[in-house]
Amino acid sequence: TLTGSQHYVPLNQIKIPLDSVAEISNHDGSESTLMSDSSTDDKRRDAARTCLDEGMRAFKAAAFEEAADCFEKGRLRLGERGWEIDHDTMLKLCSEGANARYVTGDIESAQQMVDEVLSRDISIQEKFRVYEVKMLVEQGSGRHHESITLGIEVRRQLGLPTPPNKPVSKFAIFAGYLKTSFLLYGRTVEELAGLPDLNDETVKMGQRILELMCTSCFQAQPTMFPLLVFLLINTTLEHGINASSCDGFTGFGVLLCGVLGKPQRGREMAEVAKLLLAKPNMERMKCRTTFICEGCINHWTSPIKDTIVPLIEAHRIGLENGDVESAGNA
Repeated sequence: TLTGSQHYVPLNQIKIPLDSVAEISNHDGSESTLMSDSSTDDKRRDAARTCLDEGMRAFKAAAFEEAADCFEKGRLRLGERGWEIDHDTMLKLCSEGANARYVTGDIESAQQMVDEVLSRDISIQEKFRVYEVKMLVEQGSGRHHESITLGIEVRRQLGLPTPPNKPVSKFAIFAGYLKTSFLLYGRTVEELAGLPDLNDETVKMGQRILELMCTSCFQAQPTMFPLLVFLLINTTLEHGINASSCDGFTGFGVLLCGVLGKPQRGREMAEVAKLLLAKPNMERMKCRTTFICEGCINHWTSPIKDTIVPLIEAHRIGLENGDVESAGNA
C-alpha cells in the first residue's frame, strides 16, 4: 500500500476539464474570501452555499486543489459563527474540505478540519464523513492499527458488531468460511449481482467502515481480513447491495484464489463485483474493484497480459475520482 509522501499523486498528472474549472474559478471575480462585519447572516449563508456547490463541482471535475479552496472559502465566509449561522453547510464544508485536502496530500489541513467536526456535540451520523477521512489519513500515514481501532469504535457507535483488533485462529477463519460458503452455495453470478439494493443508512455506514478496515487489516492484521470479508458478504446477503459489497466479493475471490486453491470460483466472485459496477452510485469503486479483479484474481485463470489494459484504465479512473490509493496500486 502507499504511505506518506508516496500516497500523494502530483496534480499535474491529472487531466482536468478546463472549461469546468474556468467556470468555477471565474464565478466570483473577487479574490476576497471574507465577508464584511456588516454582512447579514443570510448573505453569509448564501455565499457559503455557493462555495459548497462550486467545490463539489470542482471535485467531480478532478480539480481537487480548486475544490479544497472553494470549501475553505465557504468556511471563511460563514465566519466565526458559522456553525450557528448554518450548521448543515458548515458541516459539509468541513467534511468535504477535509477529504479534498487529503486527496491533494495536505494531511495537516485535513486533520484540522476532521478535528473541528469531531469536537462538535453532534451525532455519529453527522461525524461519519470525517471519520472516513480520518481512517484514510491514518492509512496514508502507515498507522494501520490506529485505523482498524478507529473503525471498530465507529461501528460500535453505530451499534454494529465487529471482530476485535487481534490475531484470529485458523479455526475461527475456517468456521467463517464454511458459513459464508453455505450462504453462497448454489447462487449464480447473475443472482448475486441482482440482489436488492441496501437502503438502511446505518448498515451502509457500517459496510463502508468494513471496506476501509479491510485495507488496513491486509497490511497490519492479516488474519482478521477474512472475518471482515465474510462480514461484508453476509451483511450484503441479508440487507442488500451497495458499493462496499464489491469489496466483499473481491475479497472472497482473493481468498479463494490465493489461500483455498479455488481460482475458478474466485473468478466468479470477481465477475459479481464487475456486474455491480454497472449499477448506479458505484463510480468510487471502479478503480479499486478493477485493480483487485485484474491484479489479484483474474491472473490465476487468464494470461497476465490480459490484465494490462484494464489496469491502465483503472489507474486513469482512480485519478479522476480522487481514489489516489487505488490508482497508485493499479
